[in-house]
Amino acid sequence: MLPKVISVFGLFSSLVVAGDATLVRDVNTTISDSAVLECSIQDRAITDWRSLRFYWQDDRNVVLYSYNNGRKVAEHVNELYQHRVTDFPQDIVRGNITIVLKNLTLDDNGRTYSSFAAVLDDSGTRRYHLEHTQICEMTLHVGVPYQEPRLDVNTEAMSAVCSLQGGFPAPDIQWVLLHNSSHQSVESRNVNTETKQNVHDHLYSSRSTLDIPAGRLEAMICLSHNPTLNRTVTVTHNFNTGAAARSSPAALTVYLIAAAVVLLTAVQ
Repeated sequence: MLPKVISVFGLFSSLVVAGDATLVRDVNTTISDSAVLECSIQDRAITDWRSLRFYWQDDRNVVLYSYNNGRKVAEHVNELYQHRVTDFPQDIVRGNITIVLKNLTLDDNGRTYSSFAAVLDDSGTRRYHLEHTQICEMTLHVGVPYQEPRLDVNTEAMSAVCSLQGGFPAPDIQWVLLHNSSHQSVESRNVNTETKQNVHDHLYSSRSTLDIPAGRLEAMICLSHNPTLNRTVTVTHNFNTGAAARSSPAALTVYLIAAAVVLLTAVQ
């Protein structure tokens, strides 16, 4: 069973207004947490929201939230989403149709959610100010933080193995070496990385083997970057102590992480 993790609200990696005025976003979040599907009707001509009706559905046309004339229509909601959606009644009356989708799983990853709305005018003519229009479209990206990596170094065989388990999506693994107080990236020909996905929980495990180059090295660091969560976990081996640990001397750790961030940014 996957553990509960810290909430990651509002990590919007992109925002596009499509040609039909539909607001399109990518929403990044974490498994077991919640995602804000943020959407608001921007129409100054609408002064009376009492006749507002709208619904959210996924890319299977399954309804996860329905609202009509001042009330939530629970009978329209599919059982897949019952008890998983929170709304903001105090904001709906101002055209804010944002909802929160809770208890995320990897089944939600990559799924697209769209909102459609209609508003009758207040003249009694039963005409629409806004007629069944798609307002927003959100694509959800769900990530799972990686477990603590392990780094095993064999100085006789001049090899190092960085192992990582239990994350999603597949990690981007990079190596950094500290030599004569300067950092250097590792050429791909000196690294062999294998990544496998578990068919049951869909989580990834990776094993990256490095052929240690000749010469006196001060330290090496293995970085595993989660592109969905934009997080990097690291493990460092300090050759002065011969120990592989997540905590090396403070100055060295800061230096290596700063160098790694530069390298990861360059790769991306």
